[in-house]
Amino acid sequence: MDLEKIVAYALSQNASDIHISAGKPVFIRSNGALVPVGQNPLAQEHIEQLIQQLLTPQQIEFLESRRQMDFVTKTKAGLRLRGNVFFQEFGMAVVFRIIPDQIVPFSSLQFPNFVNDYLMRIKNGLVLVVGPTGEGKSTTIASILQERGIQSTEHVITVEDPVEYLIPSQKGLVQQREVRRDVHTFKDGMNGALREDPDVVMVGEMRDYETISTTLTMAETGHLVFSTLHTNNGTQTISRILDMAPGDQQGQVRAQLSSVLKMIISQRLVPTADGKGRALAYEILTVNYAVQNYIRQDKVFQIPNALETDSSGKMVRFEQSLLGLVLNQKISKEMALAYAENPEKLEKLMTDNMRQ
Repeated sequence: MDLEKIVAYALSQNASDIHISAGKPVFIRSNGALVPVGQNPLAQEHIEQLIQQLLTPQQIEFLESRRQMDFVTKTKAGLRLRGNVFFQEFGMAVVFRIIPDQIVPFSSLQFPNFVNDYLMRIKNGLVLVVGPTGEGKSTTIASILQERGIQSTEHVITVEDPVEYLIPSQKGLVQQREVRRDVHTFKDGMNGALREDPDVVMVGEMRDYETISTTLTMAETGHLVFSTLHTNNGTQTISRILDMAPGDQQGQVRAQLSSVLKMIISQRLVPTADGKGRALAYEILTVNYAVQNYIRQDKVFQIPNALETDSSGKMVRFEQSLLGLVLNQKISKEMALAYAENPEKLEKLMTDNMRQ
């Protein structure tokens, strides 16, 4: 199996991911759609040989004990691939995410100007970028950190599993640590960061309560912390964090979260009208006094009201973002409705806009 040729073909098709499974042909995800590459099924022994070539003996030992693992590898051309190798019904499988060698400027992601202004001047608290797998969360955070590095003299520490984008040190200093390679666990990396004089800490993912607790404590101590979750919107994100806390600690977590949470960016990549790419749609929940109170008083279900009634111009509902993409002819009306969390609300926004 020639991984170099597979990656080269995937790049030519504007693919983001490569799927390699025993008994199936190679699949690539191009502009959001999963597409087979040929019809020849892959032999299990060829996949095992590929994994043996890519992993260290320590990683192979970890894989055999845990039955799945994340890793990063490089092609001969220097392109980085984030891999996840796992076992399934017909044997071993691996999925590669292609990591672009250049981090895109944050301004090119086309978030509202207030988001860029806020994220560049904020000095402490917790900022979350959330969304399903493959929706560009890592790209967004890497772009934010790169832009801050251009503008500020800061010490940035990341704790990732694995390290994806390589963020350059510019005016300040960026140090990226990988779980298992540089530090045993997320918690160890974050506890260590407290003694390493950071200004900004990026936690690759808040996967469990232990990581959430340490992240909240770090934000409480005056640091700026960025992290991600696999959730769909701001309200669901806050509920997920609170639900992961043990019952006797939920009050404390509500108090911590209400005091440190600054912004939640929820994002999705929607296929464009011309079929040649994907456009970014988003919800921006900027935490104000009302949102803080809803969290503190265990009234998270009221947070959508804060989004609906906000008049500051510092929040964006997901349906508003989709409407903007339709009006600018970047995505079709049908695709917008398919991706909307509330299609009826989006339909009304479209109707109201046509009447104006």
